[in-house]
Amino acid sequence: MVGDDVYLDSSYGFAAFNSERDPGFVVGDASGVYDRATLVVGPSGRVTVGPFTVLNGTYVICDDRVDIGGHCLLSWGVVITDNWHGEHSSPEMRRDALAAAARDPLRHPPSVGAPRPVVIEDNVWIGFDAVILPGVTLGRGCIVGCRSVVRKDVPPYAVVGGDPAAIIRGYLDRDDTDEARAHAMENLIRPR
Repeated sequence: MVGDDVYLDSSYGFAAFNSERDPGFVVGDASGVYDRATLVVGPSGRVTVGPFTVLNGTYVICDDRVDIGGHCLLSWGVVITDNWHGEHSSPEMRRDALAAAARDPLRHPPSVGAPRPVVIEDNVWIGFDAVILPGVTLGRGCIVGCRSVVRKDVPPYAVVGGDPAAIIRGYLDRDDTDEARAHAMENLIRPR
């Protein structure tokens, strides 16, 4: 489901999109999916993107749910995943998943463990090559530094960085209220 004035850079980003949900992908008005952004979505996955959001070379790996709010900026190389075959799976589980993917004509590996939804609230900025792991919520207005690995929730308006990501600058001013946004949009579209 695509909103008005959405820009989708290339259909190649959907080559690994296998969602059977209706809809499996929702993108809000005036958003853009640019520069080789890739959606690797399993049969039960659903990705939602709010209005005025930019996915610039971002990888979204989704077996259940990834929700990205409005007015967000996700830089190139960012990886967001709701399922990770890491610390919670044994070598046997990963081997079985790879064997199942080899038998699947679509080559989508099955989930190893239960996916945990990722929620990115409005007005979030994620720097290049950052990784957002399963079950994480990024609070409204937060900033994630380049090459950070986010393993746990980030509070609204926090500035985080590192591996594991931690608060590095404190908190930003809460100046992105709905009233401030409405005022800015009104001034933007007001005839001169």
